[in-house]
Amino acid sequence: MTQRRFHFQLQSIRTLRENAERTVMKELASELQRSALLQRELGSVEARLLGARTPVEEAVTAAELASRQAYVERMERQVDEVRHRSTVQAGYVEQTRVRLADAVRARQTLDRLEQRRRAAFNAEQRRLERAANDEISLTSHRTAEHAA
Repeated sequence: MTQRRFHFQLQSIRTLRENAERTVMKELASELQRSALLQRELGSVEARLLGARTPVEEAVTAAELASRQAYVERMERQVDEVRHRSTVQAGYVEQTRVRLADAVRARQTLDRLEQRRRAAFNAEQRRLERAANDEISLTSHRTAEHAA
């Protein structure tokens, strides 16, 4: 008996879903990298703000004090702006994570379907093989009965 090979007819769709999953994984890595970069930038800007807020030990003029205050306010705006960008980036990361979870779920659905169909195929192959072996046994038994 010739044995057929298993062929999953939805393999092309499964491949597309695997590729989509890989693409979203790369996007998530990129979004996480951008998020880490923004966190480092935020740390740097906050450190500069902290340095700008430290009191000056020496006597300063009113113009220097006004200049220093303007610098502190500019640093505060920068911190707020970087925090906002960081929050927006966190939203992008979360959206990409959700898309990745959806892509993984879609691929796993096809994986489970393939496993079920492969199991059914293997069970059918074993059934056919048993039937063929039974037929061979029956034929050889009949041949032995006629010869005796």
